[in-house]
Amino acid sequence: MIFGHGDDAYRYGDKIKINFSSNLPGFADLSGLKAHLTDRLDVIKSYPEPEAMELETMLAQELDIPASNVLVTAGATEAIYLIAQFYKGWASVIPQPTFAEYADACMMFDHMLSFHNQDELEILPERRLYWLCNPSNPTGHVMLKPLVNHIVREQHHYIFVIDQSYEDYTTKAMLVPKEMQDCHNLLLIHSMTKKYCIPGLRLGYITGSPVILDRLRHLRQPWTVNSLAIEAGKYLVGNHVEVLPDRQQYLEEAARLHQELNSLPELMLMDSNTNFMLAYIERGTASQLKQWLIRHYGILIRDASNFRGLDNMCFRVSAQTKEEDDLLIAAIKEYILDL
Repeated sequence: MIFGHGDDAYRYGDKIKINFSSNLPGFADLSGLKAHLTDRLDVIKSYPEPEAMELETMLAQELDIPASNVLVTAGATEAIYLIAQFYKGWASVIPQPTFAEYADACMMFDHMLSFHNQDELEILPERRLYWLCNPSNPTGHVMLKPLVNHIVREQHHYIFVIDQSYEDYTTKAMLVPKEMQDCHNLLLIHSMTKKYCIPGLRLGYITGSPVILDRLRHLRQPWTVNSLAIEAGKYLVGNHVEVLPDRQQYLEEAARLHQELNSLPELMLMDSNTNFMLAYIERGTASQLKQWLIRHYGILIRDASNFRGLDNMCFRVSAQTKEEDDLLIAAIKEYILDL
């Protein structure tokens, strides 16, 4: 794991007033969940289920698939490391830029890595995994569902690991577990952490072939998902809780933020289909901009220079409220004028 993920507010004490560094909105309504967990704090006196089977059953019912096709994990990250461990020694193709944990997990378990170099692809062994982040982190780009479906079904001799952690932050169509049950070469990673804005609880799940998921169960340590996380998951899924306002309105605000930032001199932004976006500053560095924003406004952005394939002029932000977004726009404009 690298010490450079988003939301590193813990490094700055009480200096951070607005956090644009995480890909999650800071205004999610978690009041119902907090009240529920307060009433259920006694669960910490007992061990959790060795596996979160009750939550898996609830998710399976919501997805209309068998419970054996669902494996709950301690966030998407545990899912990534379990999959890399199961396919230890295979080749892994990881198009860049993307989430660093795919490569970190694969290196831990002796994978032969390719970052999608065509020459490498031609000499890789046939036993290979393809890791795709869709929607992509850090760019916010979404691959079209028909294209992804076609690739998975046509290249059935490869294993595809598709991380859909941000599937709730786009209006673009995503792969649906029920529609993909016949694809035994596909593992889909989902993030309840992202969907419900609960990164501190670490909760995710994998959908895929029950044969593969059964093997993953035998690899994992017991009690990786703690009692409060399981309790939260059951409450959120069982009550069909929505913690975010209207998705379309939120994405419209994200599009406005993208347009306003892209209109500033010295900035260029990649197109995004999500609430977060990747920007390039033409003078200075992302690190300098980050430190200036913290010092003058208590604003935290994501220095994206440690993503493979990006340089020290790249940074990422996610949309927050309109008032907070306007403050970010004004602050960056002031920084650019001072360059």
